[in-house]
Amino acid sequence: MLTFEPYSLASLQRILPYLKKSDPTINDLTAGSLFLWEVDTDLSFCVRNDTLVVCQKVGEQPAFSYPIGKDPTGMIDELLCYIKEKNLPLRFFAVDERTLEKIQKDDRLKSPMWSYDERWSDYIYSFDEAKTFAGRKYSGQRNHVNKFRKLYGEPDIRRLTPADLPAVAKMLAEYETEHPDAGLLERIELSQTKNLLAVYETLGLYAVGLFVKDELAAFAIGEVVGKTLFIHVEKALRRFEGAYPTIYSGFVRLVDSLADQPLCLVDREDDSGDMGLRISKMQYHPIEKRNKYLVHVDSPAAKIPKDILLAAGDVFLTSFRETDKQVYYILNTDIENNRYWGYDYREDASLTGSIDENTFYDSAVFDMQVGDSINFAIRLAPAGEMIGEAILWNFTFNGTCELGCRILPAYQGRGYGKAAFSAAATFAEQTLGLSVIARCDKQNTASRHMIEDAGFSLTRQDESYFYFDRKTKT
Repeated sequence: MLTFEPYSLASLQRILPYLKKSDPTINDLTAGSLFLWEVDTDLSFCVRNDTLVVCQKVGEQPAFSYPIGKDPTGMIDELLCYIKEKNLPLRFFAVDERTLEKIQKDDRLKSPMWSYDERWSDYIYSFDEAKTFAGRKYSGQRNHVNKFRKLYGEPDIRRLTPADLPAVAKMLAEYETEHPDAGLLERIELSQTKNLLAVYETLGLYAVGLFVKDELAAFAIGEVVGKTLFIHVEKALRRFEGAYPTIYSGFVRLVDSLADQPLCLVDREDDSGDMGLRISKMQYHPIEKRNKYLVHVDSPAAKIPKDILLAAGDVFLTSFRETDKQVYYILNTDIENNRYWGYDYREDASLTGSIDENTFYDSAVFDMQVGDSINFAIRLAPAGEMIGEAILWNFTFNGTCELGCRILPAYQGRGYGKAAFSAAATFAEQTLGLSVIARCDKQNTASRHMIEDAGFSLTRQDESYFYFDRKTKT
């Protein structure tokens, strides 16, 4: 059976030859990206028969890279054995268009479901255009660079050395002061950038600074894979006007002088849903935005009808509707009601950009499109307002799933949760052929009663949760 080695700097360094030969079309499987985003992802690596698979947590469940190396076909066979043995789902992350085609054509990978989130699509630029900013469409960028020259003199752009690290630390301290409202994802990225600055050379990356006399105005970190320059980090201080376009074009020119082959493209990664960043990246005229897919193989969600209607006593379970957005926003942002659900949206790094009534609805729709979950809106009439949610998720390749249920506070204590929970479990068992498990916080007495009243039995417990299953299908 496959063995995955947990992430460490040493393990990342060992797989560098595979990453460098992979010819990626998106940034996720480059050394810099894996380093920056290993935090809280349970990142691990497996090499078998000169073939690499990367595993990381995506949306609380494991997902794998499509195999890289000598024997991807054999590694798929090994991976299928692994997920069956470990009772896991088979999900692939960082899937580009060409890999998606391979998955669709592979008879072993049944009923794949997939989707992409535009927040994580990579912006791709012409390498030659980025070097010069030539042509009318780049007049704005040239004007900013010329203003930088007028204010601060000819740009002093050079590779960073260990002697520059104090200047980098000073610049980043000011940068943090400039961004006091940074979100969780931004804070993680900044912290990991500091860590990357200490080791980037050991990963084959370039770090370049833009200096104004003895001050660092901006810097960038990136790497070359194939004919693409992947830029992982770009930081500039606001008080240096024109610093961003100056460091960007200067970085491209410097790498061009160092690369051992002509480069064609620049990948400046995604905008993470930040509308200001999206506008800025579009102003640099990308030649393409490359989507990256999350793929779920043989998900039970592939079997469900488009519109669901389950009757359960006084409640009805239906598909989600556009009109549910506001109620679903309230359901997800109620801190106290979600305490036992184990969710606090303020600690959810996947929530980027402004949080509004579309945020949670769009996230649920994405999960359903991928096949990661089946979400039911709980109502008191088929066309009524949503009063809660039941969700089937954590599907495994062996045919198990987890069931959860939450009700708005105003409707709690009336048996609605029990009816919805039981109906969703029966649907999973009888229609989808799944074995259903459940869990609840050990302090959540009401939830435990709801689960047990729906025919589930306690099977085990740990420090935080009681775990249940329903052996006898109703």
